[in-house]
Formats: sequence, C-alpha cells, structure tokens
Amino acid sequence: MTEELRKRVVVIGEDDEPIAVLLRDSINDEQGYQAVVVSDGALVLETVRQVHADLLILDIMMPGLNGLEVYDRVRADPDVENMPVLFVSAVSAAYDDEFKKRGIKDVIDKPFDLNDLLERVRVMCPADVGDRA
Repeated sequence: MTEELRKRVVVIGEDDEPIAVLLRDSINDEQGYQAVVVSDGALVLETVRQVHADLLILDIMMPGLNGLEVYDRVRADPDVENMPVLFVSAVSAAYDDEFKKRGIKDVIDKPFDLNDLLERVRVMCPADVGDRA
C-alpha cells in the first residue's frame, strides 16, 4: 500500500490581488505545496481551521481584521496555536514594536524577492517530498 504524500497547505491572508495571485501561483508551483488565498482578515482563521493549514502568510493591512489581530486569534486557538506564521508587509517598520511584543521574527518586507520568500516557506514548513522508508 502506497501512502500518498499530503501537500503542505499554505493559507495566504492578502487583499492585494496581484500579490495574492503571485504568491498563490508560485507556492502551488512548488512540489508538495497547495496555497489558498483569503482576502478578508475575518475569514482567515476560519479558513486555516477548515483546510488544516500548515503555514499562514499574513499581510498586516487587510479588511475585516488586520494581520496582527488575525495572528493574536491564531495564537489563542488551541487547534492552530503552533502553526508557523510569516508576515509579508509594506509597512512592517511601523509595526516593529508590535512584532517585538509578540515575539514575531518571521517578517518579509514588500517589495520582496520571490525566491527568498519561497525559501522561507520551505524552511518554515518543509514539504513531505521523497521516498518514505
């Protein structure tokens, strides 16, 4: 019996459509990953739970709830509290204190290098690729 490898599910909380599409398509092109975009902060946590996300990529400025509010709710939810979260933001410098207060170190500034971002995804959430013993 062959065990099919489960793809790592990445939820992208991003309301800027060109960036959201770029991230989703680039992550989906990576072997072992499946990305889902959610453009409203209020729906991110619900989506993370529904799809059993392995990684959350968050923008700070989103409608509904901002990225930090979403992060706080994720960390308060026992089902997903340990899921890695990567922030991608054009205004990250303005939120340095908020990041420090929460112990957030995984932040990439916009504009970003796509290869750097994909490498960060692979490090934070390694895919299940290759043969199993």
